[in-house]
This record gives sequence, C-alpha cells and structure tokens, in this order.
Amino acid sequence: MGGIPVELEYKFKIPPDIQERLASINATLTKDITFTDVYLDTTDFVLCCSNTWLRRRNGKYQLKYAAPDRVKCDVRQYKKTGDEMLIRQHVYRVIAGFNDMEHSTEHSYDLEQLVPYAELTTQRLEYEADQVVIDLDRTDFGYNVGEIEVVSSCSDDLQSGVENVQRVAALLNVQTVDRPISKLMTYLCVHNKALRDKIYSLFKF
Repeated sequence: MGGIPVELEYKFKIPPDIQERLASINATLTKDITFTDVYLDTTDFVLCCSNTWLRRRNGKYQLKYAAPDRVKCDVRQYKKTGDEMLIRQHVYRVIAGFNDMEHSTEHSYDLEQLVPYAELTTQRLEYEADQVVIDLDRTDFGYNVGEIEVVSSCSDDLQSGVENVQRVAALLNVQTVDRPISKLMTYLCVHNKALRDKIYSLFKF
C-alpha cells in the first residue's frame, strides 16, 4: 500500500473575518457541497484504537490511517484512499493484527460486517490558493472548523508539503496554540464520551 497518497492537514478555528483573509491571498471558491459521513468499526472499536478511520461519505467508502513515515510537526499526516479493495485488505490486516491472527496481502475484510458509530453531515466551502486546498466546514451539530490541506503522492514530498501548509496558515494568520479538535472527536464528546476518552488516551490529536 506504499502507493497510497498522504493527506497533510492543518485544522484551525474559523475567524469571523475569514473571507477577508481568503481574499487577501487570492483564494478561489471551487466547491460548495454538503455530504454525510457514516463512520464504521467493529463492535469493540479495533479500527479506532489503531488510528484507522473508515467512513462512508455519501455512500462511498473512504479510509484514513496514520502515515508510517511522518514529519514531526503540527500538520497531521494520513494515508487516504477510496479504493474499496485496498480498503478491505487494509482493514483485514488491522483487525487480524489486533487479534493476533495470521494474515496475508490476499485477505480482505467484508466491510458489511462493520457497524456505524457516528453519523454527521457537513456543509463545506472549498477554496484553492497557492497549491493548497482550504476547507471551511459547518456541521449539523453546530461545530465549525477550517482545514488547510495538501495531498502528497510520495514520502519524499512530505517536507515540502508540510512547509506549504504552514506557509498558507501563516498568510491566513490562523496559527494558534489552542488548536481545534476534529469533527468526529467533537461528535463523540457528545454522543460517546467514553470512546472519545479512550481514543485520546491512545493518540495525540
């Protein structure tokens, strides 16, 4: 799965004057969309506990998991794919490894066996500027968050991608110590705080 691209993302709180800041860097609105994410896992949350996130976005599977060769910084780095066969194979490996089962690259997991544990709808404004994507998200449960994103096709591009994200964050003046948390973690704080706390005990977000 080495060919799966890496998504570099920097989340930020959306300031009241974000439109003026976007205009100052000549950001262009490219999408105004609404989508619903249904997050899936085993009944004992093996994927969550392995920093692996599977969702159906408007009915199509997407998988994100921590990139193995990450650059140490405040920009999150995840492998991301929508290829269902690759998703089935990776999910099988994660679950098999968690349960000390023997497995090979040929094995795949029946995703229909997984159960939903979160469902959230997002209205997104997507902008492009300086070779990055800037998303402004508003959820159906009242949580708003921004994200600066670059997709890197290989590990050799990670450092330059990180620097590009950080540069745009500085131009927008959205760098802050008080970083926002993800939409999913905010949702779980309300709907399944025990799971949220367990995830926080395992990983730094």
